[in-house]
Amino acid sequence: MDRSGRGVISLNRRHLLRALTAAGLGLLVPRSLLRAQSKADSAADLVAGKDARLIVRSKKPVVLETPLSLLDGHAVTPLPLLFVRNNSQVKDSATLKPIPLAGWKIELAGLIGKKVTLDAAEVAKLPTVEHEMILQCSGNARSQFAKAAKVQGTPWGKGGFGNVKVAGVPLSAVLEKYGVKVDPAARFVAAEGADPAPAPDKPDFEHSLPLDEVLKKSLLAFRLNGEALPAVHGGPVRLMTPGYYGTMHLKWLSRLRFEKEETTNPFQMPQYRTPKKRIKPGEKFDFTFANSNPSWRMRVNSFILAPADGGAVPAGRPVTVRGVAFNDGEAALERVEMSVDDGQAWTNTSLTKPTGLYGWTRWQTRLIFQEGRYNLRARATDARGRTQPMDGTVDWNPHGYEWNGADRVTLVVR
Repeated sequence: MDRSGRGVISLNRRHLLRALTAAGLGLLVPRSLLRAQSKADSAADLVAGKDARLIVRSKKPVVLETPLSLLDGHAVTPLPLLFVRNNSQVKDSATLKPIPLAGWKIELAGLIGKKVTLDAAEVAKLPTVEHEMILQCSGNARSQFAKAAKVQGTPWGKGGFGNVKVAGVPLSAVLEKYGVKVDPAARFVAAEGADPAPAPDKPDFEHSLPLDEVLKKSLLAFRLNGEALPAVHGGPVRLMTPGYYGTMHLKWLSRLRFEKEETTNPFQMPQYRTPKKRIKPGEKFDFTFANSNPSWRMRVNSFILAPADGGAVPAGRPVTVRGVAFNDGEAALERVEMSVDDGQAWTNTSLTKPTGLYGWTRWQTRLIFQEGRYNLRARATDARGRTQPMDGTVDWNPHGYEWNGADRVTLVVR
């Protein structure tokens, strides 16, 4: 309804075509056009094995978002439901099937004396470890920042994340096995993938990570949720660092460089960075290494998965409000609070924590509502006292990275 009380119906092209067909006017629309429109909108057609209900944010490169309702009810996110974010892609990677590991090479270079070339199939035979961990795009919920001022990038809703099980060989163990000695002057690891440059006038995608944390946490990952790492998710091997934003988990890993400084690649500078000091929404900002931070460690965050935003529930009956919360794994999540009055009063929820440090904590609470309209809020706090701001736009940045405002859902009770 619009403000005048008149019913307003908005149909996009696909819905219009379907409406015409349902009304008996399908003869006016060629069947080939209907089929083409349906296929163009389907995540399942863009990536073999993905659920058709995923939201298509980009076709090339493929970017798929998971509706929050599909994340609800799963301790670990099934691979057909897991979001996809690619800046470019290797050939034949639009599938949940794996790329063969045989013949895949990974070069180690930089401050290690001489170059070393690893056979990925041999590395995969080494003892592995497994982490349950959050995989989240650094631009997740970018559309929330856009409410304050325009931002650049994919207009993500809140579904650019999932909870997965990652298995692989610790990079530190690989270096030890192959006798690689890293020069003490090295402070960063730059990771490159086998994917081509996103465009002819752009360089290949790469990122730098801090060496000390890479040696503590990073895996050469070969398996996801117990299966060979799917091609669309960076298989056959991906550098994955628990607690870090998804962009830093380099897909189709082909090379690691041990260096003194961060790479100057544009995907490291000025992309995938946030200002060290808060700026006003819409303010221009000239990024430098000195005045900004790379999108490395994830901020504490929580999302309400059910009821859905704008949903309706019956008055006087118990309603389970539930969701998930997570951080960078550096401190345990101590509590997730729920508010039904837009943050005026808060109560603690019941938590189900993951087995490790890096997965999501599921939370829930049962409430009974009277008739009316409610603004539900959720916020998480960890043992370091890190929490979510009520107004997430205070951390507005031009690229819309690292949203972590206290989540808000509107609920109608009848």
